Amino acid sequence: MKQKAIISLLWGKHFGALQQFLQMHEPMTVIASMGSLSPQMQEAIAQTGSTLVSIDGLAQDASAAQTVSAETQQLLGAFERHIQQQPEFCGFAADASDKLRPVVFESVKGDLPAIVQLLECLKRAAEQYDIALLVTNEDMTRVGKTATAWARAQGIPSVHLAHSIALVDPYTVHNELIADKLVVYGQRGVEGYRDLGVAAERLIATGNPAWDGYATLRKQKPACRQQLNTKYGLKPELPLVVFGTTWAANLSAHCIEDIYDASVRAFMIACESLKRAGIQINAVIKDRPSNAAFGEKRCAEILVKLGASGDGYYYATDDTELFAAGADVLVAVDSNYLVEGMLAHTPVVNLMNTAGMLMGPCFEAETGVVEVEAHELASALQQILANPELRAGLLQLGQKRATHYNHNDGDGMATARVAQVLASTAKGLASRMQHHVWQQYLDVEQGEIAEGYHTPGRPNLVAMYSNDPAIVIDIGCAAGSTAALIKQRFPTSQVWGIEMNRAAAQVASSKIDRVLVGKFEDFDLEREGIAKGTLDGVLLADVLEHMYNPWDVMVKLRPYMSPKGQLVLSIPNVRNLMLMDDLSKGKWTYAAAGLLDITHIRFFTLAEIVKFVAETGYRIVRAEHAIDGRLRDLWNQNQAITVPTEINMDRMKLKDVTRDELLELCTIQFHLVLEKDPLQG
Repeated sequence: MKQKAIISLLWGKHFGALQQFLQMHEPMTVIASMGSLSPQMQEAIAQTGSTLVSIDGLAQDASAAQTVSAETQQLLGAFERHIQQQPEFCGFAADASDKLRPVVFESVKGDLPAIVQLLECLKRAAEQYDIALLVTNEDMTRVGKTATAWARAQGIPSVHLAHSIALVDPYTVHNELIADKLVVYGQRGVEGYRDLGVAAERLIATGNPAWDGYATLRKQKPACRQQLNTKYGLKPELPLVVFGTTWAANLSAHCIEDIYDASVRAFMIACESLKRAGIQINAVIKDRPSNAAFGEKRCAEILVKLGASGDGYYYATDDTELFAAGADVLVAVDSNYLVEGMLAHTPVVNLMNTAGMLMGPCFEAETGVVEVEAHELASALQQILANPELRAGLLQLGQKRATHYNHNDGDGMATARVAQVLASTAKGLASRMQHHVWQQYLDVEQGEIAEGYHTPGRPNLVAMYSNDPAIVIDIGCAAGSTAALIKQRFPTSQVWGIEMNRAAAQVASSKIDRVLVGKFEDFDLEREGIAKGTLDGVLLADVLEHMYNPWDVMVKLRPYMSPKGQLVLSIPNVRNLMLMDDLSKGKWTYAAAGLLDITHIRFFTLAEIVKFVAETGYRIVRAEHAIDGRLRDLWNQNQAITVPTEINMDRMKLKDVTRDELLELCTIQFHLVLEKDPLQG
């Protein structure tokens, strides 16, 4: 029986939908181009239990090379004979056809080897795996179109997740939909395909997974601006006007080769006009990352040609979402970036051009999008910046119409909806068995070694020791990875471990000097060979919260600590914003790991940890905060605050939050170094 598999040609920005889809099903093989997946994405696939296979690696042997070469030559010969037999090739007259044939043939000759190679890879994939689904971000270029057409011919279900909103006629090349289903962002994405005759049931509006973040960012606009000020050195007292150098594909189709220079120049001319009128701004050219090699230099050259100073201009290729949310006005050319501005509740201006007007308007009336020609841009910017009523009216229109472009006004759930479409389209995949955490993880002593036991260790905790310990004990050492790092850093040290899980303890025993199997409370350390007053180091890495009486453990350890002894602790933070926000929604869901690990018995805030340490006879000599990855952006946006701020979550609002409080709220774990308090004997 073949292993179940899917073929993914998704771009990185939509990876979250693939990840959720994999989490919904039993492990499978994911066949994809490795170049499209970052190491983090590859690791995320592995964490779902699925196996990643390189599509390019399926046909790299000598036999495949011979097959591809032979088929390519055969097809080229047949194609050349075919076009020679067409007296009026592609509808052109004979003389024009004679000129066109060699051009077309050379183009096909250049593309065909890669297409045949891809088809050979797909053929081998189908021979080795039971392919349940093909998902792609486009079906018009060489790879996407070929793979989707192949899947249709093989009877393999396919989903095309639109990579953008078709703001004019769909840029499909072939005026048809090859995939079984097309997932679009909103009704605007549906309209063009319905005009082409595509059946409504093949078109599904979900929202754009890559825009899910705006549901949160639009509630944190001041914080977004603060982060941009800090990173790019923007002047906080001046408005921020952003120009996005993206445009609809119709401009490429009409061969406007100078669109980059022309549009950037128009923006700069408008900014210079504002300056002459006494209006100072932060003018940001937000460029595509792919333009980084030439963009900043080219923008500087345009400024020189205009005789303009570079003062007040900034160039960036990162932070697309932050600029959309933090800007006072966002300008672009027939671009999806304007929709992002609408979702971020930012006034937007569409800089129009001849080709765009010929192709038809990108934005209908009553959307809140201000559409201007180049000579009108400065006036439009001035009015939006100076007229609060106009600004409020534009935002109201934009917020009302945004859901037409992105389903449910970007409610943050597009990723989940796309994953559900993939699941309903795929053929013959088994849903992931529901294993309750209490069924899997409460038998701590006899259970199999959990995933966390295989971690490479925590060098950041080992680095916190400053006393060159000779004897160290790691309580709750798991498979000994961190304890082994202690021994590596301090080669002459004697490192012990205590571990409840028998399988993990056996692994740890091969890495460190000695492992005691059981609970700390089960052992008399002096009887085991550790004299009182000799322990230079104790590691309690996310252990105390699992103990019924951690206070007693700390008190019992104290006599064993040497005069230079240090305890390194890692303790989860229950005053975590994500945890608090979930609680406000009625959620307190235990999990296999994390803040609500089902084996946690005790919960601590920072204040309670300080109290816990003092009551058991210790003092804190060093403290570090491990920022929760889910809250890193929030912390980065606000870490420079000097006055209390307001924090808005989905269901919760916190007022007058100081910087220190925010640091605690964004923390997932506290890392502490303790020493015995000399005042307590």
